[in-house]
Amino acid sequence: MTDQHGENPIEPTDPGSGQPEGAATPPPADAPAPPPAAPAASSGPQYDFSDAKATLESANKLDLGIVAAGVVALIGSWLPFYTISVKAAGLGVSASDSVSAWHGFFGWFAVLVALATSVALALVLFNVVKLPMPTHQIAVAGFGIALLLLILTLFVDPAGCGGAGAFGVSCTIGRGFGYWLALLAVLAGGALSFMRMRESTAGSAATA
Repeated sequence: MTDQHGENPIEPTDPGSGQPEGAATPPPADAPAPPPAAPAASSGPQYDFSDAKATLESANKLDLGIVAAGVVALIGSWLPFYTISVKAAGLGVSASDSVSAWHGFFGWFAVLVALATSVALALVLFNVVKLPMPTHQIAVAGFGIALLLLILTLFVDPAGCGGAGAFGVSCTIGRGFGYWLALLAVLAGGALSFMRMRESTAGSAATA
């Protein structure tokens, strides 16, 4: 009878497999893959301030004055726009006060029209929007409407004083520093817009 060293002898390992004896069993092929890394959040488009600076430096000085006119008109609307004086002749008492342009329709509406005109021109200068009409024609029309509204403000009493009242009490309304500042700004904006419109028209005729 032949001697046997063991009923189940250990078979030699295949040298091409590269798997040593007693090594750990590899994970199954169907193991779940790790979740993909979340994409980095986009910072979004960034405004190029160097282009803005170059635009300001190359812009026509009259255009910058038109933009500034709307801003000055807005500042004037916050200053004393209407002045109100109340006197009681029988009592020898008088009082005065002032309010901004935002207490009367024609005042604040005129300022908003002037400001919107300046903002529209600024957006065109920075190539943000394109207007369907020549820019400076729109500016002339906008400041013209604002000027008309400010002139109407001279004949409107937003406080409802109504002159003399009972017991010798009288109330009068005038125009303060803010009104005249806004009026000058609108006049300047309209004049500059008209000058730029003539320059643009002359330039178009020369190139035609």
